[in-house]
Amino acid sequence: MSAPERLEVALPRDVSGFVRRQCPTCLRIFKTRPSRFDARILQRRLLVLFPFENPHEGYEPVPTWTCFYCGQRAEADEFLVRDHVTYLEELAKGLANHVRYEQLAHVTRTLSQNPRPTFVVVTPEELPRYMPPEPEDLRPIHLVCCADEVKALWDWDGPFYCPRCGAHHGGLSGRQQIHLEFIQE
Repeated sequence: MSAPERLEVALPRDVSGFVRRQCPTCLRIFKTRPSRFDARILQRRLLVLFPFENPHEGYEPVPTWTCFYCGQRAEADEFLVRDHVTYLEELAKGLANHVRYEQLAHVTRTLSQNPRPTFVVVTPEELPRYMPPEPEDLRPIHLVCCADEVKALWDWDGPFYCPRCGAHHGGLSGRQQIHLEFIQE
């Protein structure tokens, strides 16, 4: 069994089109709209798990995001949730097995040149097809700084931060207050 010629990997979206993220520091879950960097985030994580000869050719920078809850900043690929990372680990392992299978199967296909192979090629398992579906489980919060929405835990009413620009907002009880701090990168 060989790997498919084309494999599409995407972060699952909920019914409203939001993607689940997890802070690498406080481990709380929130959701944002899909980012134009999501493909780079997945590619970068796969590249770490399944290295190849020229890693610099596949490396693309990703932006720095801010945790909605604690305000910690990290590169966007650090905000993948555990389910997504587990899927990518399984996919990388499966891809490595398929590559190894193709390399070893070449010997079997060319037996006339080497009639006494010293191994038996074992067909790899199917690649995992999809990430788990995304539940509709968080509440939407409108952010005035970027005119965007984020979904947060239902019981969160403390201060929060915009994941994209890092603007600090007051708590959800009462009016939103914005504290803008410009960070030079």
